[in-house]
Amino acid sequence: MSDSSDLDNALVALLGADTALLALCPNGAYLDEAPAGSTRYVIVRVVDSVDEPMFSARAFENVLYEVEARMLSTANGNIKSAAARIDVLLEQQTLTVSGYGVSTLRRESRVRMTEVDDVNPKLRWFRRGGQYRVVASS
Repeated sequence: MSDSSDLDNALVALLGADTALLALCPNGAYLDEAPAGSTRYVIVRVVDSVDEPMFSARAFENVLYEVEARMLSTANGNIKSAAARIDVLLEQQTLTVSGYGVSTLRRESRVRMTEVDDVNPKLRWFRRGGQYRVVASS
């Protein structure tokens, strides 16, 4: 039987295993939040999830993820390159997940924002990436 957490974990593992992305975001890729002290990393979070039924069972999982590189302004990173690498890894690709059939990925929208740091208002967090839809057969 398929487990929805396996979709989340497969996406994070795919991003966290890419050496080019890790060169840009050396603190790694995480679901929901990065460890304290991280300054260049990738965050994956579930935005929306819908189960598609067929014959009284779940046939597909349709999940919208927000995937973004995050960098502290003092970290000397390249946020644009990190977002571009995320797109190369995810746009129109397949995701292999145990317990699931074919899982397709595609970007639905982009993400770009700057936030003031909660602790030090002189610092900024740069965030870029996109919202990617994963459709996986159960």
